[in-house]
Amino acid sequence: MRLTLNNNTELDIIVANGSSRYHQGENRDSLEFQLAKSIPQTFEELDELFSNPNNTSKITLSEGETSYIHDNYTLKVQMALMPVVIMPATDTDPEITEERYSIIMAQKTYKEIQLESLIETVDVLVLESLGV
Repeated sequence: MRLTLNNNTELDIIVANGSSRYHQGENRDSLEFQLAKSIPQTFEELDELFSNPNNTSKITLSEGETSYIHDNYTLKVQMALMPVVIMPATDTDPEITEERYSIIMAQKTYKEIQLESLIETVDVLVLESLGV
């Protein structure tokens, strides 16, 4: 699966999961992306990419000819390098795990988006009234 950020950065992801979670005092939709540890980007580069709201204001997930666009997932909830069970334990074999980058992004609420729009409108009106 391919993840494309708003700045046209493309990343190969193993899995994308959506869920609802409580973050910053609100229930929000969230997306978790799991990436292979072997990708060319470092942890710090991924952190920088996903910390910039301009990069994550529009996220496109593509697989084959199907694409899904996700808007306003600009709040980074968690980023970690963590073990993921890829084969559960059986009565004869132990579980198999691999380390993956896990990035969880939460979506802004309707109220937050409306507030940003109002602030932008007020800023424009103030600048116009000052003749700037």
